[in-house]
Amino acid sequence: MTFWQENYSFIREVYDTRYQKMVEWMDNVEMAIQKVCASKVYTSAEFKREKDNFHSLCKNLERAETKKWLTETLETLMKERVPDEQKEEHKKLKLIMERHKTLIPKIQETLVKTECYWKCYSYGDDLIPIFEFIDDLRNRSVKELLSGNSEQTEEHIEKQDKVLNSLENKRKMVMDFIAKGEKLMQDPNCPKFLDGHVKKLREAWEDTNEKAQIRKKALADNLASWETFEEQKVENHKQLDLADAEFENIKKIFDLKAGPADYELRMKTAANFRKGIQDIFNTVSGANDCLQQMLPDEKKSPMAGEVQEIKTRMEILNKTDERLNFILDFNKRLAVFHTCVTELEDWLGEGRKRLDGIKNPVELLSPEDRVTKTMEVQEDINKKSDFCGKQETEKNDIFPKQGEKVSSDAKKFMERLKNVRTELNKLDEEIKSECAKFSEDVKYFAEFQTGIKAFDPWMKKAEQRIIDGLMQPKSLVEACEILGSSKNFQEECEAKLKILEEAASSAQKMTTHADSDEKVEGYKVRWVKVHEISKEWVARMTTLVECWNKLDGNVGELSSWVAQKDSAAPDGKSELSIEKLETQLNTLKTMFAEKQKLVADLEVYGGGGAAHEGEAAAPVEAPAAEAVPAPAVEEAATA
Repeated sequence: MTFWQENYSFIREVYDTRYQKMVEWMDNVEMAIQKVCASKVYTSAEFKREKDNFHSLCKNLERAETKKWLTETLETLMKERVPDEQKEEHKKLKLIMERHKTLIPKIQETLVKTECYWKCYSYGDDLIPIFEFIDDLRNRSVKELLSGNSEQTEEHIEKQDKVLNSLENKRKMVMDFIAKGEKLMQDPNCPKFLDGHVKKLREAWEDTNEKAQIRKKALADNLASWETFEEQKVENHKQLDLADAEFENIKKIFDLKAGPADYELRMKTAANFRKGIQDIFNTVSGANDCLQQMLPDEKKSPMAGEVQEIKTRMEILNKTDERLNFILDFNKRLAVFHTCVTELEDWLGEGRKRLDGIKNPVELLSPEDRVTKTMEVQEDINKKSDFCGKQETEKNDIFPKQGEKVSSDAKKFMERLKNVRTELNKLDEEIKSECAKFSEDVKYFAEFQTGIKAFDPWMKKAEQRIIDGLMQPKSLVEACEILGSSKNFQEECEAKLKILEEAASSAQKMTTHADSDEKVEGYKVRWVKVHEISKEWVARMTTLVECWNKLDGNVGELSSWVAQKDSAAPDGKSELSIEKLETQLNTLKTMFAEKQKLVADLEVYGGGGAAHEGEAAAPVEAPAAEAVPAPAVEEAATA
């Protein structure tokens, strides 16, 4: 028995042990590869442990001696073993050999990745102090600042300049780190977390620089606002003082040329003041808004109060506009006042001339003419006096009140109006004196004029009615209506004559009344003509209505006889004789012809009216006699 046969169990145990350790080593390597390549982001210390573990496992990577020993030992052990066992053991050994062969490239690849990963983790560790530096500068650029004066703002600016200097000094280092990270990212084995680190560094750097610049600009604006606020506040009050003085100088000017010119000039001045003061106020208000952002709470209200004080004083701009609108209205009213006074002054000469013409006429005036002219002048004087009273009211509104200073130009206007009133009163007294000399004639002439004014419109209306004429009636009802209207017209004529006679009676009482008599006579001739026609209308319509009534009565009686022919007499005998029937029919024909003639005669008194403005007149109502049926008449005659 050989050595191997005698020690088979021991050697086999050693073989299985080394075989199992080979398997366990490969399992550990694969597990280390999984941990190193895991998606989990380690801390640098954690990753270093995993990296060192992996590297320690990868020593003697080829395992050549172990593989050779296992192969040779298995050959020796399996020489005298059954074929199936030999085959099975060789297969198991072959599997681990192939597994080891497959694992080597993966291990080599992982070693490369591990080196890249370690550089990235080291890069992350190097970023920590940079992020701390950037965060510190960012916090200093965004923390709340309070500044109660320009000196404090200057101190803040100095501190912020240090922040900006620090950023500038570190700029190259940070840019180099960003470039280093971007270079590492070019490696295909670079882990994903590195992109986040580089991106976060770039964003943090850019954001911190932006916040630092914003803070620097805010502080610079704040410092400038302190200077602007103080200077422009003083300038604003200065301009408002000038605007107050300008407002006090806006006054009424009682000059038709100088007043509008001064108004235009002050309008331009007011516009310039408004624009300048508003612009300065906007600047002051903007500076205050900027300062309010950093002011301590105890100083915010006082600063806002200073701005509000300016805003309150700016109300003078609105008052100036209202004052200028008042001056514009005053200038217009003064121009109208001047025109009205001039008109009154011009009329005074005309009134004086007319009054002198009455007192000392060039030609002899009849009392009627004298009364007429005097009353016309008196009426005009009253109208002008009322008009002058309106101007006096206007004067009280637009001119200085009692106790106020009156300019020389205003005195001129007031004197002009006073002279107009004096002259009007003088004319009024003289015209009343003239009226007193012939007051009775004035009274009677007024009564005469009143009567004529009442009579003349009616006269014209009555003459128009005569021209329109009578309508031709189409029925007995219409004939009766026309008759009633004609009677009313006749009565109206007779009533109106009394008005004319009363006017004539008043005229007879005047000293001279030839013209009045002539006018009354003319009206009387016209009245007589109208009255005669109205009487003619009444007479003709009365005859027509009576004839028509009688005709209707006879027709009714004849119709009644004919209708009762059978029931009137028994045995075919009638009480109605042929002679009597013929007599009645002839009477009806005669009356109908007479009625038709009367209607036709009305055409002379109003053909136009009967035709209704050119339309064909409707046929007159059929006579009642024709309504009797011919057969009925024959039957009556036969009976």
